[in-house]
Amino acid sequence: MVMQNTAITEKPITEKRISDNSLSRQTDLESIKLTSVEDICLLLKKIHLKHSLLTITIESSDECYGSTILEVNNDNNYLVIDELHPEQGHSKIEIGTAVTFNAHYAGAFVYFVASVEAIGDNPKAAYYKIGMPDEVQYHQRRNTYRITTSISEPVTVNLVNEDEILIKAELRDISHGGVCLRVNPASHISINSGDVIPTCLIQVSDERKILSSLNICHVEVIKETGSLRIGAEFSDMSSFDQRELEHFIAALERAIIKNIKRADTRIAV
Repeated sequence: MVMQNTAITEKPITEKRISDNSLSRQTDLESIKLTSVEDICLLLKKIHLKHSLLTITIESSDECYGSTILEVNNDNNYLVIDELHPEQGHSKIEIGTAVTFNAHYAGAFVYFVASVEAIGDNPKAAYYKIGMPDEVQYHQRRNTYRITTSISEPVTVNLVNEDEILIKAELRDISHGGVCLRVNPASHISINSGDVIPTCLIQVSDERKILSSLNICHVEVIKETGSLRIGAEFSDMSSFDQRELEHFIAALERAIIKNIKRADTRIAV
């Protein structure tokens, strides 16, 4: 059997009506959980039609990747997603791999976990059949929506710690709430969970920068390179820099969607 696009009839949602208007008005809602297949398929279909970016993490990995939905099949309870960007993520996916998805849709942020059921490949792109999730949450907490940055076009981050030591870092992913950074190993650098970095300057371009302080949440040594992977939350960010952050995340999202290759064929199952 070959996957085919299946139209989803929009029927009244049992838990909450999902529409562009109602989602954008739900600014006071912390989280809504969808558990019916009908509700979940309808929301995912809307995300598909909007070509919204999916931010994906693979099981216990802290790296995140971008993709988009190619198909939602509610008759057989699966969806198909495009190849991952950056493409290094493809080697980390196997049948049965648990994948976490985040997406931004109509003013809300969508979260769900599902498993890989099949992997397709052709000369143009890889693609993945994903089992329909048992539940989907959409909420207003933007800091869960992480965007990966391009490895081929690294973004420089300058940190100045409380001892006024300059630390050079590279941005790996970013959200409205914080960053994941890579710092090359150096004997004079000490960064630990709980530290406060008074100055964090993200060099978006020659003309644009984002300035804030950071609260260090976790620090991990990458065994292969000895580099540090640092997760941190933003603090003391001005309204001007918050707007710059919004623009930067939106630009990253557009760039990732543009670079994701389209796979026109479907997985035969």
